[in-house]
Amino acid sequence: MINITNFTCQDNPPWPPAGPAGEPAVDLVWGPAEPARRIGGRVADIAGLAAAVLLSWLAYIPRRLGDHVFTWNDTEAFWRGWQITKVRGGLGRRYRDPDFDTLAACPQCQGEGMNAMDGRADTPCAPCLGTGRVSTEEVS
Repeated sequence: MINITNFTCQDNPPWPPAGPAGEPAVDLVWGPAEPARRIGGRVADIAGLAAAVLLSWLAYIPRRLGDHVFTWNDTEAFWRGWQITKVRGGLGRRYRDPDFDTLAACPQCQGEGMNAMDGRADTPCAPCLGTGRVSTEEVS
């Protein structure tokens, strides 16, 4: 019969595990078993966390202000399908129409908008209607 329980608690390792002879016991969760140092570390951790929360809250104020100021513009841009980019820490907006990606320079007037081919520079180019740009679907 093998007895797996040591009723006399002999030959059991100490808890928390001690290092080599002469070294203090080490707590596996908090490190060295020095209470003052452990409490000071906890206070520093809590103070750092509180400072981080406060700074993130303060940094969020300009974004909230910008969201409030640009509510109507953002709504219209969303309605039109434009891209909205928040700039300057949330205090500015940049709006962009994605249809600009589908434009290319007119191949007939090379983006000038005026007829340079027939010698009359005062008449607008017919394919681009004088804008100098055509849709990429038209060029293909």
